[in-house]
Amino acid sequence: MRKIHDFDLKLLHLFVTIVDSGGFSAAQFKLNMHQSTISTRMNDLETRLGMTLCHRGRRGFRLTHDGNKVYQLCQTLFSDIASFEDQLDSIRNVSHGHIKLALTDNLATNPQCKIQQAIKHFCKDHPKVTIDTEICDSYQIEMMVLDGKAELGITSSEVPKDGLTYIYLFGEKQCLYCAPDHPVLSIPREITTDDLLDTPIVERGVSHKITPLSNTKNLLHLASSTNMEATAHLVLSGNFVGYLPDHYASIWEQRGEMVRVNAPSLEYIAEFHLTTLESKELSLAATELMHAISSAHQNIKPSLHFSV
Repeated sequence: MRKIHDFDLKLLHLFVTIVDSGGFSAAQFKLNMHQSTISTRMNDLETRLGMTLCHRGRRGFRLTHDGNKVYQLCQTLFSDIASFEDQLDSIRNVSHGHIKLALTDNLATNPQCKIQQAIKHFCKDHPKVTIDTEICDSYQIEMMVLDGKAELGITSSEVPKDGLTYIYLFGEKQCLYCAPDHPVLSIPREITTDDLLDTPIVERGVSHKITPLSNTKNLLHLASSTNMEATAHLVLSGNFVGYLPDHYASIWEQRGEMVRVNAPSLEYIAEFHLTTLESKELSLAATELMHAISSAHQNIKPSLHFSV
């Protein structure tokens, strides 16, 4: 027999079942066949192979020397077939999967953010995968991941949550901004916290410290938002001073509608992390997208205060 056909594989499966069962009689139940049928098919296999695989008779069932070698080859063959089938399933599952990705807002203008490139490469390799995206604040994204409503999240959280894994991706500089006619700009020097005590401030709207002004007493925290666009509206109104990413605020800076406050000591860097559920293995499609995102950002360094 020079080539293996489907019929041969069926006969080899029958042979392995007989050996594993310890003989023809014991294999009847597993194969759901009469013993005479099993015997006939074994004769067919031996004829096709041109060798005797086993002895059966009064002395009981036992393999020949050739039969033992063929049995070992069958074990390897069927193991390889099973591995091949698993790999096919993996390719199929990745190619036809669905991913829920949640991101914080206003990342697209950050030159350090490579999520767009990662998605581009992922979609090129897996064009049939569907991606459901949602923009939320970091706390909501963490809750979505913990509740299984999102597989991947891009968050900027200062306080890590138990049960989540955080992988550093990139950072962004957050600076104080105001409208061009705001009174704080009349101060001809670097602005300090004391200079802002009587100025309405847009706070981040979270319970823990997030900006250099968060724990300052007596500040007029008259507005709050975790959303960058909402903060921009408040700042553009002319009434508030608030933190915005420098890459995002540059849109209005170039128009002359917003000015960066001269307060370098009050600026800070926000870190962004690829966030996943620690206790659950990602789907194959989500795993591929996670690798694409991590690779695009090269995982320059882990955050100093996050457990990765």
